[in-house]
Amino acid sequence: MGLVPVPAAPGRLRRTAVAIAAALALVAGAVLLLGTRTDAMDWSSPHRVPHAEGQLDPDFHAPDLDGFYSSQVVEPDPETWTRVRPSGDYRVLLLAAGRSRRVAQDPQVATLVAAARKWAKAEGRVQLKVRYLSDPRTFIRDLDDAAKHDHADLIMTAGNALVEPVAAVSANYAGEDPQQFLVLGAEVAEPTANIAATDWTGSAYLGEGLPESHFYDPRAVTAPRAYAALRAGVAAVLTGYRSVIVRIPAERY
Repeated sequence: MGLVPVPAAPGRLRRTAVAIAAALALVAGAVLLLGTRTDAMDWSSPHRVPHAEGQLDPDFHAPDLDGFYSSQVVEPDPETWTRVRPSGDYRVLLLAAGRSRRVAQDPQVATLVAAARKWAKAEGRVQLKVRYLSDPRTFIRDLDDAAKHDHADLIMTAGNALVEPVAAVSANYAGEDPQQFLVLGAEVAEPTANIAATDWTGSAYLGEGLPESHFYDPRAVTAPRAYAALRAGVAAVLTGYRSVIVRIPAERY
């Protein structure tokens, strides 16, 4: 005599159906993710650099795009850059001066790094990698290696110790298919066409052997200013102003 199958209890059927539906949803979600973020944090090869989505407000006071010059100072009104964002995945490598490979050199560098992390979290299209450089003897080599091998859309630097090294390296990558740099919280005395800077009064050190104290006050480096300057500088770069100095109004932040 054969065995007669026992029907599953209705509760078990419901639980099984829910489990299957959840598994299918996870698979579908994974397929969707793969379809929309094909390079999620995979920088092993170059990709097409995203362009600007949105425009700078007129009160950004941007110069004529075809006639601006390297090191031209742009002094935007507050929040006139907030409508600009990258059109797609934007690979940003932040090279920061460090006491070690894991710790910022000083509280001011830590503030700049925190601003970048905040921006990346708020802007879902930004893929941010942070790397601390701690040996001054290898700063130029480290920057050069990053420009050669990291395939970043934008390399930012944080920390006065990196101002002169990044200025030295940027010239080697200003030709065809240039690597774009952005100095955060400082300036560059003679920028090439592929290096911009963004800062404010009190955080405008520009290297060249000049006394740091003439251009830099550590107390002037605050979280609101760092965040505003970063966003303003990136907006300028995305919209084609790749070698200007964007100086935000410190008294408004």
